[in-house]
Amino acid sequence: MPFTISHAAIVSPFSTTTNKYLSATGLIIGSMVPDFLYFIFLNPYFSAGHTWWGIFVYDVPVGILLAYIYHYGFKQALSYYLPFIWGKRLYQYNSFKWHQYFKSNYLVVISSIILGVFTHFFLDAFTHEKGFFVQLLPILERTSYIQGHPIQNWYLMQYLTSIIGLLVLYWYYMKIPGTQDAATASISGKIIFWGSATLISGIILLLNEYFHPIPCKGMDYLATILGGFFYGLLINILIFRKKTAIKIS
Repeated sequence: MPFTISHAAIVSPFSTTTNKYLSATGLIIGSMVPDFLYFIFLNPYFSAGHTWWGIFVYDVPVGILLAYIYHYGFKQALSYYLPFIWGKRLYQYNSFKWHQYFKSNYLVVISSIILGVFTHFFLDAFTHEKGFFVQLLPILERTSYIQGHPIQNWYLMQYLTSIIGLLVLYWYYMKIPGTQDAATASISGKIIFWGSATLISGIILLLNEYFHPIPCKGMDYLATILGGFFYGLLINILIFRKKTAIKIS
């Protein structure tokens, strides 16, 4: 698979429109949510989110939950604790009333999540050994050599799409106009916030290794690490909510 967040690059052009039949939140989260089950269960081999039935059993419900977590926690924290050059671009969205929007547009949100999931499946079809396009296009099954090291082209596509996706996302993100008077934490406040988030994440990962060990191959353990950081950041946001200017809008 491409790096999870890179999946959002394919829906970026659509997420900047004001089309009333599309939800930017739904599209972006939907494009990533099949992989988020790895993080939530701290298990890089929990693949139910990548099945057709899993779209409705896992992806849509988890996608809606993640939308609420983002709009009523992560969004405010990131705008406040990220370096100002990045945080100021999120600040303007803090006043967006997600719950009211969802109540009035739940079908738009759900259909956008499903559309985002389809884009995820589409990209995975090029970057998985058993992917549809890997089986269809012989070139993806061939082997390339990078500085003398053999690598199958479908696996090479994982790295290429991840890098390109991150660059596309950064380009779109930096196009968002920033709020120059946006509230932001002090440098020491940011160090404390991210330091404590990292510490909590480390504790979660250690506990997971002790109580829920899963042997991982190669880069698969990265999914577990990202899951630990997801929980660590979420817990940290709850801890810091009362101590900062983070508000639920």
